[in-house]
Amino acid sequence: MLNLFRLLLAMMFTLSGLWAEDPAVSTSNPTSYGEPETKYQAGPGSIPQTITSPLGRPMALKWNDEFNAVTDSDGQPYIDRTKWQTTFWQGSSERTLASNGEAQYYMDKDYAGKNNLPVEQRPNPFSFATPGILTISTTKTPENLWSNYGMTKERCLTSGLLDSDRRFSFKYGYIEGRFKIPMERGSWPGFWMLPDSIPTNEQTADPKVTTGQWYGEKERKAHPWPPEIDIMESLGIWKSKFDTGYIAPKGEPHIKVSQWLHDADVNLSDDFHTWGMEWDENNIVWTFDGKIIAHGKVEESFRRPFYILVQLGTGGNWYSQVMKAQGTPHAYWEVDWDTMPWKMQCDYVRVYQADSSLPPSPLLHDNGLPGAGHHNQNGTAPAN
Repeated sequence: MLNLFRLLLAMMFTLSGLWAEDPAVSTSNPTSYGEPETKYQAGPGSIPQTITSPLGRPMALKWNDEFNAVTDSDGQPYIDRTKWQTTFWQGSSERTLASNGEAQYYMDKDYAGKNNLPVEQRPNPFSFATPGILTISTTKTPENLWSNYGMTKERCLTSGLLDSDRRFSFKYGYIEGRFKIPMERGSWPGFWMLPDSIPTNEQTADPKVTTGQWYGEKERKAHPWPPEIDIMESLGIWKSKFDTGYIAPKGEPHIKVSQWLHDADVNLSDDFHTWGMEWDENNIVWTFDGKIIAHGKVEESFRRPFYILVQLGTGGNWYSQVMKAQGTPHAYWEVDWDTMPWKMQCDYVRVYQADSSLPPSPLLHDNGLPGAGHHNQNGTAPAN
């Protein structure tokens, strides 16, 4: 989701030849990924307390949010504040990713702005019209509120972000979310993960970190990027397609930027779907509607706790790159205003973990996926 850095990485890797396809990557043989049938529960219904994970490991429920609204201090239903914050880790100072050219501000009913607006006038993207379903809406912020929030016509949309930083993170396990996502020009739903801050003792214990091989001085102090794990992200213009993958620091030898574009063959806005990811110290696999769709090797930077993000972004530089590649250039802030509000519906997010005494899964023999194309960050994808 942090695509300014992605674009810079893409340029660097392209110039150095690192974007060449690995001939060992399998793109057509699903049998190398195990049996395709579901081995664990995916979808709505009773909450399974134990599962057999995609990699065949017994796991127990560790953390979940079924999005049953809690009653907030004003008596209205709201998100569970013990599980989520609604900004990036910096707090109210970081409500958009301007470096990505995104068009939204991530708002909430606590954000009064410089004029200290009363709560009933504050843009609130979160609602619970359907019991057990959180709806995140993207709307155009009323123009008379722009100055209160420092908005401009290029960045004047209200949308929502859930971020479990400082509330919940985990190292290894299986995470699954069930969502119905909008597929409109400009919409950019995402379900992804970022690493916790690096502990002080690790800065001295890990020579690769202390030498700055992976992280710069600033990034070593708090919330490094990369690494990043993308469980699902999609651009609305794709309609039936979504992206999975991970981004590693440039000092790591095998991962670089590995992302895959999948075609579900259905409009993703028509119904709910589940996206999941399992990782341990050897392997990482991604799932869609209960089936493994990709896997990769885990390097050192991913052997640490990660926290969870769910968001409905809009526009951005990546959009411009993709549309340019398709022959339809547009400014990063041009979105389809007439189809708003856009709504991302969230049914649940669940995390399962194996007993710590269990050994990690055997190292899978390749790095790739069946039936999908590997693509780089200019939005292009090779033919399957």
